[in-house]
Amino acid sequence: MSSIMAIAGSGMRAAQQGVQVAAHNVANLPTPDAQRLQLQRSTAAEGGVQTSVGTTVEDPAAPVADLLAARTEVLAFKANAMVLRRADEMLGSLFDQRA
Repeated sequence: MSSIMAIAGSGMRAAQQGVQVAAHNVANLPTPDAQRLQLQRSTAAEGGVQTSVGTTVEDPAAPVADLLAARTEVLAFKANAMVLRRADEMLGSLFDQRA
């Protein structure tokens, strides 16, 4: 059960970082020398996801892509939160049955 919680937790952290990267990119649109950031995801050895932030090239469609990415990250966060909630409920049910 703890591995499910760890995997969902890493997904929530990745989603949060994705929102931060998108917000950074949108907030720095008017700044001429600001670097555009991109979140890189990779599979963690123990399960879940690892992230790193790097720079990327300018893209004319970037503002729209960043807004869509932020929305996608919010949905990913909610999905992982639901997994945590269900895992917690299952653990509580198991404890109730054993008591």
